[in-house]
Amino acid sequence: MLLPPKILVVDDEPLTCQLIAKVLTLNGYEAAVLSDAQRIFDVVETVAPDLILLDYHLGVRHGLEILHQLKESPQFRDIPVVMTSGLDRRKEILEAGAADFLLKPFDWNELTVVVGNALNFSKV
Repeated sequence: MLLPPKILVVDDEPLTCQLIAKVLTLNGYEAAVLSDAQRIFDVVETVAPDLILLDYHLGVRHGLEILHQLKESPQFRDIPVVMTSGLDRRKEILEAGAADFLLKPFDWNELTVVVGNALNFSKV
């Protein structure tokens, strides 16, 4: 039996993390959440996600900085990252190496389509 893809949701708003995780779970994904971005690399190593859903504004850490660090790491660079933000940062985020971008507030159906596409594209 195939295991469901693991998605790590990183957002400094715990309620947002829980809502996204619930939607992902209902759509057949395994979801882990992290609202403390300071621990992201330890959690990525432990969880071994198939995709990271990463917020742009994370309080103490900046999502773009984390994206750069992930893409520079031989251990994590192949994990697709979909970034989210309340401001349209699509061009900047895609140029930095993200698989895709979602503008908040996003439609739940759009979330699952973007996640599915990013996972499928990463397997090519």
